[in-house]
Amino acid sequence: MPVLIRLIFVFALSAPALALAAYSAANPRLSSLPAAERPKKILLLPPQLFVAELSAGGVIQRQDDWTKEASENLLAAAETYFRENGRFETQRMPLLESQDAEKVESHIGLYDRLAFAIYIYGRGMDSAWRHKKTEWDYTLGEGLAFLREKTGADTALIFTGADIISTSGRKTAFAVGLMLGITIPVGQSFISVGLADLKTGEIRWMSYDQSMTLDSRNPDAVRELVNDFFASYPQP
Repeated sequence: MPVLIRLIFVFALSAPALALAAYSAANPRLSSLPAAERPKKILLLPPQLFVAELSAGGVIQRQDDWTKEASENLLAAAETYFRENGRFETQRMPLLESQDAEKVESHIGLYDRLAFAIYIYGRGMDSAWRHKKTEWDYTLGEGLAFLREKTGADTALIFTGADIISTSGRKTAFAVGLMLGITIPVGQSFISVGLADLKTGEIRWMSYDQSMTLDSRNPDAVRELVNDFFASYPQP
């Protein structure tokens, strides 16, 4: 199970009142790059999401239809955002042979682990890891370079994370629990987005959002989320 998805299970089951501040991180070299060398054409990789229902009894069950809906909402929101502000040209993933598709999926899994590392260690809250803010060495390697040749894109956009959605019964139990002084966990979401250079695999930028209210099945909510993500993208 991907790292960020395991993290959301911890949130959903043990930390109902947890509210993590939005966090973003950029490769220190990105801000200094001239406009001509910045990402221009973005390849939208398939999101790696886990969308599930949290029942009144506390059972978490994956919902495949919701997962597909949320994934499409993220891709559509990214396309809309980039089309409206003209920051990047976007392209969806082309049809790949099974071997290449598996390679892409494994690299998305690697990104998920890097995203976790940047989130945990890149904030510099622990003096032992403070150097990771400037000594940026996060990379997927050159395994996705074939996508650059195949699509003409220079950068990949990757979404990972999870959205645990409470049923109405769970929400009612939460409200009743508050009146009785009992804390009952409710659904949480934790979603990461990142840009990776397709030639070198270098992670250029990442942003994260954790919420108790996001419903990734709602296109309007997801568009607002994507807008918030890219508000932190470094300007030239």
